[in-house]
This record gives sequence, structure tokens and C-alpha cells, in this order.
Amino acid sequence: MLRGWLFHLESVDSNPVVLIIESFTFFLSIIRQVPQMKKAVVTDSRKTDWAALNKKRAGVALALFAGIAMPFAGCDSGSKPPAKVPSSADGAPGGFDTKQSAPVVSASAGAVIPGVGYSMPAKIGKYEVLNIMTDNKDDAIAKSNAESALVSNPDVNCMVGLWAYNPPAILSALEARSLAGKVKIVGFDEHPATLAGIADGKIIGTIAQQPYLFGFKSVEYLAAMARNQEVKVPESKMIYVPHSVVTADNIQEFNAGVQAIRDGNGPIPKSDSESYDTSKATKLAFITNSVDLFWVLAQKGCEKADGVFNTTTAVTFPSQGTVDEQKQAIEQAVNNGFDGLAISPINPENQVDMLNMAAEKMAVVCQDSDAPKSNRKFYLGTSNYLAGRAAGKLVKQAIPEGGKVMIFVGKLEVLNAQERSRGVIDELADKPLPPGFETAAN
Repeated sequence: MLRGWLFHLESVDSNPVVLIIESFTFFLSIIRQVPQMKKAVVTDSRKTDWAALNKKRAGVALALFAGIAMPFAGCDSGSKPPAKVPSSADGAPGGFDTKQSAPVVSASAGAVIPGVGYSMPAKIGKYEVLNIMTDNKDDAIAKSNAESALVSNPDVNCMVGLWAYNPPAILSALEARSLAGKVKIVGFDEHPATLAGIADGKIIGTIAQQPYLFGFKSVEYLAAMARNQEVKVPESKMIYVPHSVVTADNIQEFNAGVQAIRDGNGPIPKSDSESYDTSKATKLAFITNSVDLFWVLAQKGCEKADGVFNTTTAVTFPSQGTVDEQKQAIEQAVNNGFDGLAISPINPENQVDMLNMAAEKMAVVCQDSDAPKSNRKFYLGTSNYLAGRAAGKLVKQAIPEGGKVMIFVGKLEVLNAQERSRGVIDELADKPLPPGFETAAN
């Protein structure tokens, strides 16, 4: 973060008063961001004019000394009046808000990213993926990442947001610099701001999952297994829910469907069996990976299914998006004698033991994100790799002549983030579908 701050100094006014306030704001931001920074890896590949930067550093030191020795105003009768410090109403240089500072976390340059299979930057034909920037599921950091990417890479052509809140954060950063519509945006999920951006022509499109079905089908299958009824599971233990591509061509129809779900008027999907015995009431747990409007749609699916399958489903939204919160929710489900559990694991590699512990007591399925090394019954959700390929196709439509692409996502340790990222890059590289995906694609 300190190195990123030094880069920022290159773009601000050299006036000592401005530098004092900028520096003080930075140190305050460090205190605010300590929880998110504990595991952050800060990288920036820009080349630096160290001579100019050292001059700035000297200016900071001189300004701090001057601030101690004398009042800010009128400290030098021969100097120009202090430059105006941007307020929240004015905006910072380039439209950024100097009151908000956050760490920029990105993939390590040159290292092959686990689960993605590429090192950054990745030059693939006429496209170049500059980096995959992560934000630890923090909206402020997501916007800061987009802003930082625009400063570091002013020639970026397309920005891809792979988690629901990423596209709105990207759009906000672009609008602040009057670049909305010029730098293309490809999104994921059905955040209202993303859908509005598509309708306004500021976002090319989004890959929409069906969280409503995640909730409904999780309840259907868990209830059946709790009652020792058959659930047909493929040999792959992957039950895919189709994704859809939303663009300006179908945005109105899609919006109408989403609004119906939010209003509690979602449809009752077709069940896998018409002969379920629902006489025995069951208690189920549905654990998300965060608080997000995406998961509200999944909750609506659970609620609709409860009325069909005689179940009571407790939906947990981890407010901080942490493994510890999910662990606590799992333990509560076990201790309260729940009959089944569906979870979107935040860190699958490190949650195997806790999922296996729950699987000893009840049926466990993974939805949205998988933990294939655990004893979960199966994965239910989008083929994140194929959805990533669909996002890659939108990038191709947005910049058919090629160009520079930046990818944004919450946490790269989450399997769906890895698979979506790999799908985007494989599509830009025109790679054939890997074995086993042809059937899912159809």
C-alpha cells in the first residue's frame, strides 16, 4: 500500500499544504484498512520516475516540518496562495475522492495463478489481460481497484467484473473520469446498478446466474435426501444451473423476471420428481458467502421451496464474508439438529474438515462455489468456467479488434473466481472447450 501511495504522490499537487493533508489522509486510511490488509499482497508494475518521486518525498518532509514550525496559511509571504484542497464535493484530481483510500490487491506479477493457469500480464493473441485484481469482498476496495487500474493503465479497453458488486464499482470509477461507454464493461450477476448500466448503454452485458434456482433446488434436494428419497446425481457430482447472457436486447424482459422474484412472485420451478413425500417437516440451512442482493434472490427461492416441500430453511448471510462466520453457522445447524445444509464455501481448501464434520450429521451440498475435496453430496450451481467463457465472448464483442483487459473479483481463493477468470482468458485465447464441458455447454 505504501508503494501505491508513493505512486499516487506523482499525480497530486506539490504544494506542501496539499501534501500534508494527502499524507495525513493516507495514514488514517491505513488504520481503517488494517483488517483487510492483513493478508493483502500489494503489487504495482508501473515504472517510476524515482528522481521526481524523491523530490515529492522531500516536499512531504519539508511540508511536515513547516506544519510544525508555523501556521499553514501565510507561512511564506513570497509564495503563491495555497492550492485549493479538493473537498468531497469537488472530488480529487481525476474525480477520485481523497477521503477514501484502500489497499489494491492483485495477482503477483509473473506467477502462475493457482486455479487460473495464467501468469499476469497474459498476452493472448490480440488481447492482453493486464491483471486480476481482488478486493476481499469490500466495495470500497473494489472501486479503489478500478480507479487504480485507470491510473496505472490509461489505455485499458475493457474491464470485467466477476462478482456482483464489481461491475457497479467499475462503472462508478469510469463515470468519475467521464469514461463510461468509452472503456467497455462486462459484468456478472444481476445487481440493479449493473442492469441499469446495461439499459443506459454504459455496460455491454452481464452473465446472469439463477440464484433463485440455487435456493429452490437446494431445498428440494436436501429435503428429499433428509427423507431418504432418491435424488438423481450425475456421476460427475455436478448439477449445473444454466446461466443467461443479458444485454440491451433482452434487458427489459430480464428485469421484469427479477422484479417478480423480489416481489415474492417468482415461479415454482419444475421438480425432479412428482412423487416426493413431504409429510415429514424438515429443517434446513442455506449459507451464503456474503451479504449481497444476489443472495436475496436465492433466499426468495428457498422461501418459495419451503411452501412446496414442507421445509423451514434458515438462510445465513455472513456479514463480513469470513470462513469463521460460516463455521459458526455450520456448527449451529449441527447443534440444532438440522436435516440438511447448502453452502457457498468461501475458502474450499481450508473448509474441508468443517464440511466433513457436518456431512457426518446431515446431507451437505455446495451451491454457487464448490469444495470438491469434501464429502459434500454434489455441487449445484452455474458452470463457472462456461459462464467465464460467456463473459469472454462479450469482451470479444465489445473490443473485436483486440486490446487490453483488466479483471476484477472478490477473492481468488474461491473456486468460482478461479474458474470464471480461467474461462474469460481461455475464450480470449480461442481455446477449445476442455473434455467434459461440451455436454454442459449444450
